Amino acid sequence: MTCQALCGQQVDAASQPKRTLILGLGNPLCGDDGLGNYAVQMLAARQLPAGVKVLPAGTPGWELPNWISGWPRVILIDAVQMGLEPGARRRFTLNEVRLIAAGEILSSHAPDLATGLALADALHQLPDEIVVYGIEPERCEPGTEISPHVKHALDGLVDDILREIV
Repeated sequence: MTCQALCGQQVDAASQPKRTLILGLGNPLCGDDGLGNYAVQMLAARQLPAGVKVLPAGTPGWELPNWISGWPRVILIDAVQMGLEPGARRRFTLNEVRLIAAGEILSSHAPDLATGLALADALHQLPDEIVVYGIEPERCEPGTEISPHVKHALDGLVDDILREIV
């Protein structure tokens, strides 16, 4: 018997945080492309609600459906070429990613994020909610250092995600 049942308390399912997987995408050996990995390290060092898991996923490509299957909500963090100033950040919903995929916003991975999400959709493995947080990279070249613009943007991005998952 649960503590709630013993104590006569009822748990309101709506008040419980939604189980959430946060994946950091990107290659940590290619400068700003590895920003997703830095972001999940920063999030892992914070106090997160129960049911929230953060993982570095690298460049999952075709494996993305395996990572996200079974999660009600997934937050993806990636370097996204949006044609904005380096360090600019943006939040996308799944529908926005689908609309933009054929346009001017490009992931630096092949197969890209939109392709991985399309495969998950075709396999009926999409979560109920997908959010993508992207930061415009300054340089994606060999090396493990991220640029100052991206490093500065990561603090705000992490704060945005923390507000979203509570």
